[in-house]
Order: sequence, then structure tokens, then C-alpha cells
Amino acid sequence: MIHYLADKKSWIAAFVLILVFANLLFWLDQGLALSTMSVLYFNGVLIICFIPFLVWRDKRETRYLKEMEEITLENDLKDWETLLPEARSHSEKRLQTVISEASRLARSQAEGSEETQSLKAADIEAWVHEMKAPLTSLKLQIDAEKDHPAMQKVELEWSRLHFLLEQQLYQARLSSIEHDTVMEHAEAGQIIFPEIKAQSAICRARGIGFDIEGEELIVLTDLKWSRFVFRQLLSNAVKYSPDQSEITISAEKNDRFEEILIRDQGSGIKPEHLPRIFEKGYTGEAGRRQSNATGLGLYLAKQAADSFGIKIDIRSDQTGTCARLIFPSPDAFQKPYHTT
Repeated sequence: MIHYLADKKSWIAAFVLILVFANLLFWLDQGLALSTMSVLYFNGVLIICFIPFLVWRDKRETRYLKEMEEITLENDLKDWETLLPEARSHSEKRLQTVISEASRLARSQAEGSEETQSLKAADIEAWVHEMKAPLTSLKLQIDAEKDHPAMQKVELEWSRLHFLLEQQLYQARLSSIEHDTVMEHAEAGQIIFPEIKAQSAICRARGIGFDIEGEELIVLTDLKWSRFVFRQLLSNAVKYSPDQSEITISAEKNDRFEEILIRDQGSGIKPEHLPRIFEKGYTGEAGRRQSNATGLGLYLAKQAADSFGIKIDIRSDQTGTCARLIFPSPDAFQKPYHTT
């Protein structure tokens, strides 16, 4: 009611002005000869009539909006236009027409945006696949002359280029991930070992080793996308680990979930930076010291993980960083689970 009165302050001001004008007329026109009591009675009757009028208008004008609010709170908005309340006045009909037209335009723009995004993703995928052809030929040449010192450096750069191309490919596919997800039971090793192999050239060059435990643990996940998520976490661990250090990877089972943990011996992430590590483009203090940091890896990993029901948790201190990839047990898809 208070908001309604604020909206109708022009009405109230007009009523007060009319009342003041009428009282001035009674006072100035001696021919009317009304007593003070009569004038007060006249004012009282008008005020008493005006207040119920405001209450009635409030109920009438806000009823339509309240019915619309109930639609947004209680119903699936996919076909919300069919649920609109009946318009009882000309202004309500106009409002309904404007809303329907705005909705139609919004849907049209959204469909156009989705189509444009799909075409863009298809173009990126086609470009990545074209780039992979010469990379495959180059890899065959690298493997044939692997012992040559120069080829070892070429392999290192090839690994970085291949990683960035794969990241670009999966970024393009993120918009349609719901159509590209197949949940299955897989050993943790099926996620871990292919990605370690992909990082082997970089790790050999820097003397980084791995300690792996629990790789036989069975997890429920989408194997392709979980490898992508794990790849981003592992890449960060390798990137920020000191030379001649060891990364510990363990797969563990909890009462409510299974998880893969990646522990590195890097300088860690400052507490004030942790809340922002999943933001797009955020590289942090360590990332700014490296020219090849893009700030995309953890952002893409989080976007993908959220899409097929796994969680990422990262803890860090001065002794290193621990990244957890958490897979809920099958029954946890129906029940909430906690990671602490």
C-alpha cells in the first residue's frame, strides 16, 4: 500500500489542491454563508470517501501484478504466456500485449544468438581439426628422431601447442556440453595416465616426477570431459611446480563421494586470491609472472565440471596446492553431498 501511495502522489496532491481550492471558495464567497462546522463536515466526507477509493484502486491495480508474480514463483516459465491472468481493463490488456511482444523479441534474439554461437563453435572445431593434421605429421617426425636434443625441444613446444588447441576445442564445445555427456563407470587411472602422458615432455624437461596412488578406484563420470577437467588441474600443477619436484596424485573413496587429488610443491596461492581463481581471465600473482598464463584453464574446468555433476575444490598454503576433483557416488545424484 505504501508503494502504491508513493506511485499515486500526484493523485493525492491533486485531491489536496481541490480541497484547498474548495475551502478558499467557501471562505471568499460570502453568499454561501456556510458555518465552520459545515465546512469541516464537507472536508471530512471528501477525505473519508477518498481513502476507501485509494484502497479499492490499490487492490484493483495490483491484483494483476500479484497474479503475474504467482506465475513466476509457482510455474515452469517455458510456456508462461499461456498462464497470464485475464486482463480486466484496457491498461492491463496493453500491458499484456507489451509483455508478450517483448517476450517474442527476446526469444527471437536468443535463438539468433544460439545459432550464431553454434556456427562459431563449428568454425572453431573445423579450424582445430585442420590444425591437428600438420601437428600429427610433426609428432610422427618427432617420435622418429626422439633421441635428438633438438627434437626434444620441438616436442616440448609441440606439447604446449597441442594443449592449447585441445583447450580451444573444448571451449567451443562447452556451449553444447549437455548433448555431449555420457556418464559411465571408469577407473581413476583412465583419467590420470593419459593426461600425465600428454604432459610427459614438459615434465621430463623440468625434472618433475609423479607419485600415483589408488588409480584402480572406480568413479562415475563422463570420461572425456573429466579428462579435460583433470588436464587443466594437472597443467596448473605442472606449470607452478618448481623444477626437480614431485606431484602426488591419489584417488580416494569417501562415504559420500570419490575424489582425485593433485598435490604440488609450488609456492601456493595467497588466501585473498583463492576466491577468484575460477574467474575468466584471472591469472593471479604467479600467473602474471608467466607470459604464457591465460587465466582460462580453471575457468573452463569449473564450467565443464558443473555441467556434469562433479566438483572442484582447491586448497593452498605456502607448501603447495591441493586440487580435488570430486565425483559423487551414484546415489548422490538424488541426495545432496558435502565435501568438507
